[in-house]
Amino acid sequence: MKLVYDVVEDAYDDTTQIRTMTEQAKLPSGDWLIRTTVYTPHHISMDVTHVRQNKNRKNLFKALR
Repeated sequence: MKLVYDVVEDAYDDTTQIRTMTEQAKLPSGDWLIRTTVYTPHHISMDVTHVRQNKNRKNLFKALR
């Protein structure tokens, strides 16, 4: 299964050279995956959160366009 992620937030700090990016993807079950990635000059870290379906919402967050 290939997921399509929408970028929610993408920020870069020139001083620390750290970039953070948060994305959301809807699963076929209606649940959501939220993926946050932190890029630094020395390493990359990632956190993925599974959010159960809320029948009253189309998106959890408004995606950047």
